[in-house]
Amino acid sequence: MVETTDNRPGARYMKMAQENGWVGFCDPQLAFRSSELVELSALWHQTKGTDGIPRRADFTPRVLKSCLPHVAIYERVVCPQKGVRYRVRLMGTRFAGVMGDLTGKFLDEAIAPQFLPRWYAALDAVLDALVPLRFLSRSDTTDKKFLLGEFFEAPLLNDTGKPDLVLAAGIHSPMHSWKQVIAEERARNVAAAA
Repeated sequence: MVETTDNRPGARYMKMAQENGWVGFCDPQLAFRSSELVELSALWHQTKGTDGIPRRADFTPRVLKSCLPHVAIYERVVCPQKGVRYRVRLMGTRFAGVMGDLTGKFLDEAIAPQFLPRWYAALDAVLDALVPLRFLSRSDTTDKKFLLGEFFEAPLLNDTGKPDLVLAAGIHSPMHSWKQVIAEERARNVAAAA
């Protein structure tokens, strides 16, 4: 496990990304470019209960209707033999069009081993912080490395009130270069801070 003295949400993910050369970025400020992700973030915040985290049951297909093609729901499962694993409970058609349909599969059985640590780190970051996070990442699956994914990821409570689910949504678009994406993100952060 990568340790960091920075306790901000997503800091460990960013440290791991830098150390491992991942084409990935975590933004706890939720500065979404995509209107669909802004909408889903607002819905998550409106739906959160007294625990500060919404329940999975609150996000029915009717509630998620406008975002459903972009949505995925992951479940953290602790297995005695294999440790922590993530199962895909739901994957929308647009999300699956880029990533492949992983519904019902464990990530460690469906994602190439070299990409798995980045997936786990993002999901772990959300469940460790128990707040929504924004991620940017190049698509490293199904030969679509020209696509940039912008992701909303947020914790959900299961039926027993345990936060072991992640509501995610991804919007993909062509990218020219990762360096350009990072430069734009830094400029947006500076402008937002001013």
